[in-house]
Amino acid sequence: MSIAPFFPSTTRASTGIRPPAARLLLLALVPLLALMTEARAAIVEEIVAKVNNRIISKSEFEERSSYILKQIYQQYSGADLDQHLQDARETMLANMITELLLVERSQTLLDLDKVRKNLVDDFRKQQNIASDEDLERLLKEQGMTRKDLEEQLLRLAVPQEIINYEVRRKISVSDAEISQYYDQHQKDWETSPTVTFNEIVLFYEDANRPEVVSRAEGIVREARGGTEFGELVQKYSEAPSKESGGFLGPLSAADLHPAIAETAFKLQVGDIGDPIDTGHSLHIVRLVGKTDRVVKTHDEVKDTIAKAVREEKFRPRYEHYIRKLWKESQIEVLPKYEQFLAWSPLKSAKTGEDKLPVGAPGAEPEGPVPSPGGPGAGPQAPAPPPPGNPPVPTPSPAP
Repeated sequence: MSIAPFFPSTTRASTGIRPPAARLLLLALVPLLALMTEARAAIVEEIVAKVNNRIISKSEFEERSSYILKQIYQQYSGADLDQHLQDARETMLANMITELLLVERSQTLLDLDKVRKNLVDDFRKQQNIASDEDLERLLKEQGMTRKDLEEQLLRLAVPQEIINYEVRRKISVSDAEISQYYDQHQKDWETSPTVTFNEIVLFYEDANRPEVVSRAEGIVREARGGTEFGELVQKYSEAPSKESGGFLGPLSAADLHPAIAETAFKLQVGDIGDPIDTGHSLHIVRLVGKTDRVVKTHDEVKDTIAKAVREEKFRPRYEHYIRKLWKESQIEVLPKYEQFLAWSPLKSAKTGEDKLPVGAPGAEPEGPVPSPGGPGAGPQAPAPPPPGNPPVPTPSPAP
């Protein structure tokens, strides 16, 4: 995304929000707008916090609470669910305040009239709304105004834009830093050698071990004598792998019992090893395939390293920038809502924590940042939400 710089006593920047990012934000906004309409019909407005010349109302706070909690219930379960609920409770109000501060900062960096128009146009296209007249009619049906829509779009899109311009664009990564990172993470660029094989497994107890060993040696003779190994698997193997013809792999040495790894990696493709004793079972393996150790070159992982280093540098710079915004602003939270400000940029981080707060405005990476060792685990499968609606954190009545 590009934002033209602001030069005092001249005109504001006229660059709009980049379309792909806007589309992603708009997709996130649709369910939130539905919650807004439902909440505003029943909630009496009151002020949760004053942020310079702006406010966070009770309805806005509870709308955001409901939306965020719904997302958490859909994505997590068990201990992870409890931790994310706690994190959200402690950081959400601080994040909403930060969001307002970044929107306020945008007034000196962006041509907000143009940004609003671009965001609304993208919203119309995303929702297949033919004209402004149709949009106005739909908003009216939902009990919303165009101004409501524009404000929500701004709050979703602008914070990331401001952080990109004020923080990310000022971060550089040198070739020396990339080389140093590469050298310090050598094992991360390595793909271990692997083996693929078919196995026959025989289990034994101490009392019948000699008989099982003799039987295993006989199976090896049959296999080396020309009997199809797959037939021997079906005839003799006692392990679950029998259902797949005894096929396993590709597996690294770390994935295998040390005794099996020692034998398997010494075999050549097609070889059948001697019986391998792992303590309570004997394994006969026929090697199907083998791969060598591969180390990615500096050039192959240069872009991955640059992103990783840039993200490492971003964290403290982001926190410093947000802390400075808070210090320079007038922020007042209604006493009964202070319980939701357990964390803020002006309070000390929890001992041992090294992470940005959950949902921190503008803190999302510019793009996917692969882990140094290669593709990480995919997104956790969403857990089914519990019956009923998630609880909204309603503050206790004022005394």
